[in-house]
Amino acid sequence: MKRTLFDTTMKGGMALLVCLALGTVLSAADIGSSQFRVRGNVLSAAGGRTAGSQVGVEQILGQAEPLGVSRGSGSVLFHGWRIPPVVALLYRYALQGGWNLRGSPGISDRSIGEIFVGPAGAPIKIGNVQYADVDGNIVEADDADPLLANLAFWVFSYWGGESAPFDTPDAPRPGEGPSWLDELDDGWNLFSPPYHVTVPAFAHVAVVWRWNSATSSYELMLPGMIMRPLEGYWLFKTPETP
Repeated sequence: MKRTLFDTTMKGGMALLVCLALGTVLSAADIGSSQFRVRGNVLSAAGGRTAGSQVGVEQILGQAEPLGVSRGSGSVLFHGWRIPPVVALLYRYALQGGWNLRGSPGISDRSIGEIFVGPAGAPIKIGNVQYADVDGNIVEADDADPLLANLAFWVFSYWGGESAPFDTPDAPRPGEGPSWLDELDDGWNLFSPPYHVTVPAFAHVAVVWRWNSATSSYELMLPGMIMRPLEGYWLFKTPETP
């Protein structure tokens, strides 16, 4: 059974490396414009198991440019590796010693206590994760709770360290769901974006501050700078006029 897995284009120096690996020789004029499409040809055995793969190179003719000059030839590489259609996004915190302002792109699939542990299973934080409610009061989350979506939180670490990986199945991707601005309340928000967000240059977002754990100080985020997932921010949203 022949199955198309994925296509890609490589040019210039990368094309030369592929040609050398395949034992194919192209002229200097061909190297700059050759195209390589990668496809898979998998041999199936009884029970659905993979019996092996075929690798081959097939020469194809390139299209002509307006002046009649050939764009060069290409090669098709057959292989047996299957690329999964969807790869889960896994997140991991890197804490500094002291207070860290962090957040989650969505509701975590693991509990707080399961996430904030190092490779040896020892906790990398001290105390509970702390959120702020709408009145500005601190609310502590239990280690058995998951992380909440788009709400920044404070977490204290003595030595720092890298957390265990976790996933957020409900986290939206860019272009999906409502705008991240719709998740904000008027006034101050402790916010963590679901994906990379550019600080806008309009009045509805008056100011954005990020916390630098290394210097234990706030830094002003200017329009055009990037707010990143897993990071927390103080953001002031002005009321929208009708």
